[in-house]
Amino acid sequence: MKKVKFIFIALAILLSIGGAFATRPSLDCRFSPQFYWNGAGYSPAGQIGVDYICAQAGGVCTWVQSGSTWVACQTGVFEQ
Repeated sequence: MKKVKFIFIALAILLSIGGAFATRPSLDCRFSPQFYWNGAGYSPAGQIGVDYICAQAGGVCTWVQSGSTWVACQTGVFEQ
């Protein structure tokens, strides 16, 4: 009986830890300053829908800076 109780308690702990990680909020990059790759470096993209659009699917349209690294944000083809 103690083994069954131990299994249920262990399962409850594992499920609660897994649920905490599954519901953790993620950073939405759309509200960060956007940059695009111009062939030689990253340039400010401006405001989506006004200064640029991300047309079609495929490739990386815009990037955001996270510390000293660049992280892909939106997919598509960058068009001004």
